[in-house]
Amino acid sequence: MSGIQTWVANLTRQAAFTRGYSPLYGAILDSLAAWLPGPDGDAATTVRRRFKEFVATQAWDNDLEPILKLAAALHAFVLAGDPRVARLRPYYLTVATKLEARPVGEAFADDLRAALDSLGEDLVKAARAWVIQTNETARGVVWLLPAALLQIEAVHLVELGTSAGLNLFADLRRFDLRWPDGAVTLGLAEAAQFEMACEGPGPGDVTVRAPEVVTRVGADARVVDLDAPGAEVQLAACVWGDQPQRMRRLQEALALRRQSLGTAQAARLVKARLPDELEEFLTGAVPAQAVAPVVLFDTYVTAYFNDVDHGALVRGVDAFARAWTLRHRLPWLWVRFEPPRAGEPDAPETGWCRWWVEVWTQGKRRRIELGWAHPHCVKATFGPGLAELIALGGPE
Repeated sequence: MSGIQTWVANLTRQAAFTRGYSPLYGAILDSLAAWLPGPDGDAATTVRRRFKEFVATQAWDNDLEPILKLAAALHAFVLAGDPRVARLRPYYLTVATKLEARPVGEAFADDLRAALDSLGEDLVKAARAWVIQTNETARGVVWLLPAALLQIEAVHLVELGTSAGLNLFADLRRFDLRWPDGAVTLGLAEAAQFEMACEGPGPGDVTVRAPEVVTRVGADARVVDLDAPGAEVQLAACVWGDQPQRMRRLQEALALRRQSLGTAQAARLVKARLPDELEEFLTGAVPAQAVAPVVLFDTYVTAYFNDVDHGALVRGVDAFARAWTLRHRLPWLWVRFEPPRAGEPDAPETGWCRWWVEVWTQGKRRRIELGWAHPHCVKATFGPGLAELIALGGPE
């Protein structure tokens, strides 16, 4: 398969996953996929040339990286009100008024090409320098649900691949998980925020509550300094432009983070390369005199690890957690939410993440498979692991 064919396949695959959830980004990907193999001399020639040059500038970590960078950089120009992308504004519900809003239709491809032509090398330059950061604040439910079902009263919370650290505040948000025959509400916020449509066995008639978070610490190779000028706007640009609800959830998380500064609720973010600096990070992340179990979690992070680094991370956490639980006589949870790796079972739907928990008690490890979920945590399919988790957290 040629380089262009590979990129067309990448764009087409991502568009298929994105289209039902974000028609705007699906249309952007569809347009690029249609333009790439076209002949010279047509209306998209300049856009095609720039995209080819852009993807050829370096060795990318994965096939989504250049696409995500281009999309985020384009959104940033829209958020800034740049007149060169005025024709795109009605499609971006993050900025469009109700009167301006326009659904993606036949005119979109021409409007997009005109905007890309107008931005020219400025878009390529911005995309090339763009740093992709996690902004999906719905993923906080990943650690909050198992901690609540286990009836843990307080936790030392630790995140791998923390980016801006916003999912460390999930206990202060609200998550409504709905099954056909019941529902569970998590978090301390009163107003509705996140909803997850759930299938499979539900937790039944169980009372859950958010644990008290004693400390919040995250590690990332590229920690986001949200106090830096323009940092919040750059994070917002990574939101898909036709999802104003995700933008609102992000702004709520940013507000919580600002309110926590200088208080016991503040999160501490540490720059650390994983897995090389894992032991050093974990040693400093949890107080020497721990007063509660540890909940360690990662969400769509190790998907970017090669097999060698992923294996080293797993071995490193296992060794540290075993020794820690023997020394402190407290449980350690590692909650994981990652796309399946080679050799693992296929996801039930394209792009979904496997969700499981590893629990260490007195040096012994137990793995509990919860199920699978959409990477933005809007849908999930659970297995018997929920009942297993509830039984593990019940009275001895």
